[in-house]
Amino acid sequence: MSSVVWIGRVCVPGEAVVRSVRVTTAGAAPTAQDMAVEIADPFASALPATGGERHADAWRLAQDLPARSGGVRAPLGELMLRPPLRPGKIVCVGRNYAAHAKEMGNEIPTEPLLFTKPASALLAAGESLALPRGFERIDMEAELVVVIGRSGRGFHRDQALDHVGGYTLGNDVSCRDLQKLDKQWTRAKGFDGFAPVGPFVRMHPPGAALPAEVRVQGFIDDELRQDAPLSAMIFDIAGVLEYIAACMTLEPGDLIFTGTPEGVSALAPGLSTQVGTVGFELGRLVTPVR
Repeated sequence: MSSVVWIGRVCVPGEAVVRSVRVTTAGAAPTAQDMAVEIADPFASALPATGGERHADAWRLAQDLPARSGGVRAPLGELMLRPPLRPGKIVCVGRNYAAHAKEMGNEIPTEPLLFTKPASALLAAGESLALPRGFERIDMEAELVVVIGRSGRGFHRDQALDHVGGYTLGNDVSCRDLQKLDKQWTRAKGFDGFAPVGPFVRMHPPGAALPAEVRVQGFIDDELRQDAPLSAMIFDIAGVLEYIAACMTLEPGDLIFTGTPEGVSALAPGLSTQVGTVGFELGRLVTPVR
């Protein structure tokens, strides 16, 4: 098996500085024993330079950027994980699995239903989610997250995957009280901590599609609650990216939450959520709830 590059962001215990690191494995998700090497942020480095000149895409930079002189080089177990990148925007697709739309009592959409989350909603893997008080139901939603690796706007679906740099895991935490009350979902989806992501971005060659049989899974306390293949999406990844890029420029580091399977589950203090995939290793996103 060829090597796989993973990109994350970490802190050295006792320090506030957040550093971008590269971890290389034979395909398995990084573990506490794997070595993290500090590099420049490949997503920030792939942003268009002053004057409009474009750098290489983030996937290539993740392979080629040299280790930073004097930077961190340590086993992951000695470091603290932070969200794996700093997105310019977080765009999400609602009701992208027919069974989920049905379980929520909604019609199947005829085109992608988009909403956004603020960057302040990001939560690192393993970090606890503090539930806001005064609401009856707050749910987890396990999702595959696309990470943009190259800038683009107005592209056709045939070129859409050329703009993907990698993938990670996400949990679209949702306050159902506010989702029902508000006509838009900004409050329902935008609380601090309502976008757990990571723990790493798995870099993936641009243009290469994921197998349709890859499954997205969500767990509550190790009990499987959500499980569906990518083939069950109403709008596939290429179609979603084409639709978004028709109205806005997608930039390196942007996160695209692609929708959740049926089986969304209510959260309560003391529970722990987990998000994972089968058929394309992305590790495990664990979020304790308090």
